[in-house]
Parts: sequence; C-alpha cells; structure tokens
Amino acid sequence: MNILKPVDIEEEMRLALADYMTAYCRPLPASYTLPCILISAAGGSSRDQVDTFTVSIDARAETDAEAYDTLTTALGILEEQARLQSGALRNVTINSLARWGNDPARPDLKLCTATVLATAHRAAVIVPEDS
Repeated sequence: MNILKPVDIEEEMRLALADYMTAYCRPLPASYTLPCILISAAGGSSRDQVDTFTVSIDARAETDAEAYDTLTTALGILEEQARLQSGALRNVTINSLARWGNDPARPDLKLCTATVLATAHRAAVIVPEDS
C-alpha cells in the first residue's frame, strides 16, 4: 500500500542547520556545545500532501548577545533553506520573534526563543502487506 507519512520536522530542521551551527533535537543531551540551537516540534496540521508544524527554536549561549545572534542566524538559515527547497522543508515563517527565557536546567545560560511555522511535504512510502 502507498501512503503519505509526516516527516520528522525536528530532524529536517536540524539537518538544514547542521552545516552552519550546532543544533539538537529534543531532548537536549546532557553534554552539549555552546552556542547551540534546540528544535522542538509542538504539533501541527495536515492538508493534502503538506504538513504545517509549529516549532520552537531555542538558542542557548553564554551571553544575551550570543544567544540572540545564534537564534536570528538560525532563523535566517531555515528561511533560506526552505526557499532553496532543501530537504523536505518548503516554507518557514517566523510566528513569534525572539523572546527571552530562563533555562530551567542551566540558569547560568542565556536562552532566547522564537516560534516558526514550518511547512514540509509528506514522504511517500510503501507499506508492505503482512505475509
């Protein structure tokens, strides 16, 4: 049977950033490199062959300036990768610009977050019948 399956949007976005900066998908590993991005999908919707995901992009760094720069650079890269139709990404729209927060696990770090809507084509796969 042929089906359309949602893509792993967190991994797609991590791959889009991987050549330019350190990016992780949830959960953040116990040991990580700074500055870094954490990508966390928070749900979404589907229509026809396209899924739209709500995704949180968190930048962690030693300073406010570095966290902000890391976040805004990541947003620019994701928008450009979607424009280039790189991987499964088809569109990235900033839904909520940078806002400050506290990292509950590491209060010594600066945390800057944005939310995006990421659109991706579903993956066509063949599901074999049980024999």
